[in-house]
Amino acid sequence: MSLFYLGAAISVVIFMLFIIFPWFRKANDDSVSRLTNKGLIKQRLIELHTEQQQGLLSDSDRLQSENELKLALLDETKTSQTNEASVGIPLAIGALVSLSVGIGTYLYSNQIQRVDEWLMAQQQTSELGQRMISGDENLNLKDLQTFALGLRTKLVDTPEDATGWMLLGRVSGAINRVDSAIQAFEKSLKFDPNNVGTLSSYAQALLMTGQEQQVLQAKQVLLQILDLEPDNTNAMGVLAIAASELGDKLLALENWQRLLAFIPDTDPNFAAVNQRILQLQTDLQQDNQQVAQNKPNLTTDSLSSTRVSVTINISDELQSKLPENGFLFVFAQESSGQMKMPAAVVKMPLGEFPVVVELSNNNAMTPNYTLSQLQQARLVARVSIDGNGTESAGDFQGELIATLSTNETTQETITINREL
Repeated sequence: MSLFYLGAAISVVIFMLFIIFPWFRKANDDSVSRLTNKGLIKQRLIELHTEQQQGLLSDSDRLQSENELKLALLDETKTSQTNEASVGIPLAIGALVSLSVGIGTYLYSNQIQRVDEWLMAQQQTSELGQRMISGDENLNLKDLQTFALGLRTKLVDTPEDATGWMLLGRVSGAINRVDSAIQAFEKSLKFDPNNVGTLSSYAQALLMTGQEQQVLQAKQVLLQILDLEPDNTNAMGVLAIAASELGDKLLALENWQRLLAFIPDTDPNFAAVNQRILQLQTDLQQDNQQVAQNKPNLTTDSLSSTRVSVTINISDELQSKLPENGFLFVFAQESSGQMKMPAAVVKMPLGEFPVVVELSNNNAMTPNYTLSQLQQARLVARVSIDGNGTESAGDFQGELIATLSTNETTQETITINREL
């Protein structure tokens, strides 16, 4: 920093010399001119005296000429003094204005204060980190901002430090820099993709945005956590909330029910979670009734005859990736996607392909919502590693849209060709 100020001072001196030098040069030229004029006047006085002695001038003419020359000499002296004074004042004012403008512009536009803050942040990073680990309650927003700046600087030298990126993400979230937090968590997961703590913080940051695409991403992250830790109650609760935001009532109900099993009856949260479950069950029943009312022309005979026979194959690319112990889910949903809950579902241990599965009203999840209430269905075949019916990263899936018949069994073939 001292080198900067030294360089700035030298630059100012050079700048001032460029301004002052022409003024001094002009003043010197004026001085030489004045000396020449004075010399000429004195020389003329001597010549007048000589001419009088030679009888060329009378006494009165010589005196008159001398008086005129002396008046000219006096005017020259006064003009010289006036010019010297007039030169000094503008020069001083110009120097002051130049310095003022330069210093003012520098103070307004320089980044010295930010550089000082950056240097201070580097020095305080370790100390602030220890205070955070020890749970120091005196940490304020300024401390967190300083720690984030220092930590980000260190990560320039250690870009593969998964723990450092995770800490930066959590601190960024704490100071409401949500976008920076998400980017930091993504960098951390790049080097440690199965860290449950980082995944949990990442999901919470995504939910903080309130954007549908980010909430969908949070859902996938939470499902990944439950794949790694099936008993992670925090992930269950957050996933239930995310599913509710997305309108996936069935997934929300499933996770609230799973969470309730871990809560003691005496816990105040038991009643709150149970209330959510009852509300979701009521909502799903109302949805089922609405779907039934929209199909008024279906008779009792037709309701008992809708069947779908699905032949399921798997692509050669995914055949080698199948888990040794997995499950096959085959289900039918309303084709428009308005109703997430399947009208029929079959779950079986994973075996050899191809396999034939028949869906009918006997495979309904509730008696009020069956396959016979659908005219078109989205048929899905999914291989699940953990036996969880919800869509999870790493599952294999195939699907198609089928038109159902009430008079005969619908025949369809699905090829599982996509990894989720």
